[in-house]
Amino acid sequence: MTSIPHCISTLEAYIERSGAHLSRAALPECIHGRMCRDRITLRTDLSPKQELVALVHELTHWLAHRDARSCMDCTIFEYEAEAVEALVMARLGLPHATVDPGAFECASPTDNLLSASVARAEWASARICGVLGVAAQTASETQAPVDLEAAAGKEIVLEYEQHGVSNLLGSPEAL
Repeated sequence: MTSIPHCISTLEAYIERSGAHLSRAALPECIHGRMCRDRITLRTDLSPKQELVALVHELTHWLAHRDARSCMDCTIFEYEAEAVEALVMARLGLPHATVDPGAFECASPTDNLLSASVARAEWASARICGVLGVAAQTASETQAPVDLEAAAGKEIVLEYEQHGVSNLLGSPEAL
């Protein structure tokens, strides 16, 4: 397990070196942190663990979302930042639950993200883990590749048994 105060000070130094600014302020109880332009603000009365999680979350927004087009959905950004929280905390050996553990039994925090979101979450978590001096989770650990072969014009049905979801792939003529 890694020292939480050491992680916080390491990330603080990284933020300042990278041209962003970190401050602490009185924020509403429901808000642990926020990011606006190049300023990350954390709520002043957080426990050290809450502060680390909020810092990772807001740093993810700064790294991965600050240059995003305004038409992108903010909800997607929140899912990505929560996935990065879980990935980084797991690499630090610190237990962390971002959702009700009984709601969906996911093998990885990125299991329910779109592929572009997975790429951003893995990139941001690798960057943050690198700053903290811990190895990031590799792609082979997060999701195994799937090879598909089918005859031309045939349909492929992918089923995700755990949640009862199916996808139908095929040529437009087959649909």
